[in-house]
Amino acid sequence: MDCQATGNPKTGQATAQCGVKVGDDLTNARAGVFASTPGTGGPVTKGVYGAVNANGHGLSVQHGHIEGLGSTTTFAGQANLHKGPDSTLNATGFHSHSRTHDQFGGGLNLHTTAGHQAAVGVSRVPQFDVTTMQASGRANLYTSPSGNLNLNATGNATHHLSGPRRGKSDFGTGLNLRYDF
Repeated sequence: MDCQATGNPKTGQATAQCGVKVGDDLTNARAGVFASTPGTGGPVTKGVYGAVNANGHGLSVQHGHIEGLGSTTTFAGQANLHKGPDSTLNATGFHSHSRTHDQFGGGLNLHTTAGHQAAVGVSRVPQFDVTTMQASGRANLYTSPSGNLNLNATGNATHHLSGPRRGKSDFGTGLNLRYDF
């Protein structure tokens, strides 16, 4: 059994989950329960999850419920398209259903052993006629010889293809310095 809890005392954001895993790192199945809140006084989402993974491919389902607001069920899948000595390329897809709307989408994710990442995806909410394209990346600028210190540059962009923000774009950049004790 594996149980984890995280929280931020400044914002009140907290997450707890407990589950079981059978199998090894290449082929496994997981199931469990979770609870999370976005911040102090925020609603608590409680739910269950399950997943199966084999050789870089996976399927998952998650059902969460917020008291008084409703439930959301999400199905997701991942297929490993390429696994080389220095990089992996995965295709992902998902479909979420709540009482008010559906959302679905997919994308591609690239990861390298040098710590670089790139992702591109599209999501759609048909009930609101909203289609959004996202892209993000991370470049490892420096890793200390011990591996304890990392400096990364990040960037992201979102472009709204339809809906009330049609034609609008949002961009973000950042630097991340991390030291593991």
